[in-house]
Amino acid sequence: MKVFKGRAICFLCILLSLTGCGAFNNQSNITSIEDVQVDTLQQKTGTYVGDSSKVSSILEELPGGETIKEIDLSHEMVKVTYGHEEGNLSEGEVNEFWFDGNHVDRKYFYYNAIYLTLLVPNAKEFHFSVDDSELTVSRERMVTNLRHEFKDFPTDEAVWDGKAVSLFIGKHNGKLTEMATKYQTFFES
Repeated sequence: MKVFKGRAICFLCILLSLTGCGAFNNQSNITSIEDVQVDTLQQKTGTYVGDSSKVSSILEELPGGETIKEIDLSHEMVKVTYGHEEGNLSEGEVNEFWFDGNHVDRKYFYYNAIYLTLLVPNAKEFHFSVDDSELTVSRERMVTNLRHEFKDFPTDEAVWDGKAVSLFIGKHNGKLTEMATKYQTFFES
């Protein structure tokens, strides 16, 4: 009987400590740049903007994917509205993820725009918004900035070649992440 009580108490202690540790990790439920599975994204190259299920799947893999409220793919544009909705995430978690103080941290918008440029070659524009903050950027502008940085950026028909785009992403993933996190230098200067 003493052995059973000892094991039960030990089990409860382990369970409580695991539950307690999870409570302090506020952003674990929202994908950040560091959490993105680039290997999974590389498999989705050559997606058409009109394929709503594939585009939605890509967006869900990108930062903030758990906070998507609405996706509009009309007029060869990818328009994503992020924010809080009733569900697994609290409003505080969503706000903590998207806002750096009083302003939206636009690195997530740019990261998503970079990967959408690579994975959805026929999208002509990307529009992201959360609350009253938004970013609209054309594919042309993204391609110009990416070509300036990478001489081997896939162009013309190569943008539809899944293997070429996948190799490009694999080779330059670190630099692509740097461009998003330092977006003021690469996209807004």
